[in-house]
Amino acid sequence: MNERDDPVLFSPSQLVSSSKLSKNLGSYLDKAQKKPIFITREQEVEAVLMSLDDYRELLLEEQKAEEIYFAVLAMRRLIEHSKSPKSLVAMNDVLKRFNVTREELAEVPDDEVDS
Repeated sequence: MNERDDPVLFSPSQLVSSSKLSKNLGSYLDKAQKKPIFITREQEVEAVLMSLDDYRELLLEEQKAEEIYFAVLAMRRLIEHSKSPKSLVAMNDVLKRFNVTREELAEVPDDEVDS
């Protein structure tokens, strides 16, 4: 990635060499609870030490972004289909193809359908 395009911003106080980190791990674990610590090796940032809460939040944000992506993709497909003369496959044909009845489908809990 080009340095100009890199969205990562940090202050010098957040930088630590890998050798210094290994000698003072406890101290840097404490610091990482407040803000991420950027670990360097040979003057290049190689990794980030962050709190578990920050990491969980990052994963949730990634999940939200993924959900938005798939929603946009679905909308795009619906729009493309609306412009097409081809018709959608009928629900009854899909159920028949997979040997499932509407009643069986209705019995499946929503949380199983979502996963």
